[in-house]
Amino acid sequence: MTFSKQATASGHGWEVWSCWRPRTGYPVGGDLCYAYKGNDKLFISVVDVLGHGEEAHRCAEGLHRVLEERKEDLPGVYGDIERVAARIRGCTLFLGTLDNATLSYIMVGNIRGWVIGDKRLEFLPGQPGVVGGRKLVPVIRNVRIDDYSLVIVCSDGIRRSFVPDRGDGHLWRQDGLYLAVTIMEKYGVPEDDASVLVGRRCT
Repeated sequence: MTFSKQATASGHGWEVWSCWRPRTGYPVGGDLCYAYKGNDKLFISVVDVLGHGEEAHRCAEGLHRVLEERKEDLPGVYGDIERVAARIRGCTLFLGTLDNATLSYIMVGNIRGWVIGDKRLEFLPGQPGVVGGRKLVPVIRNVRIDDYSLVIVCSDGIRRSFVPDRGDGHLWRQDGLYLAVTIMEKYGVPEDDASVLVGRRCT
């Protein structure tokens, strides 16, 4: 399987890996992942623009430019993304920050996410809707992070049959990019763009 993009980032006690690819038969698509190190947090994002192909890709590039500004205010970044998405195609979105103790995030639409610890598997709730569609009040949620926690976020291009298992030892042993690619290869829906982001807490 060929991925359009793979990326890594690190900082503030975290390493993050991600991969994303277009729908089968399309050279480009509307999914993307982006992460960057701020002054005291690591920002992470998964974006799934509505639709497929060239038009979705152009819209994703516009949202990517917003993320490249590397602002450090979570509601502010969301507001910038919402304004751009309202002028083009809407998107579903995971936007979060990671520090030594907390994951703070906004999640809109059918993106899914989990925090996996030594003795816990926590599904991350989101809110319905489309960013750039009807005006939304974003809900910021905070999740306490343990040492050696793992964060996994994926777009709806990953089958719903994928649910991480905290008892699955390979989650802890494998390289993060290998894990992201393995999820993509095993659970990616050929008829949709797909993206996976994996973050691992390091001490």
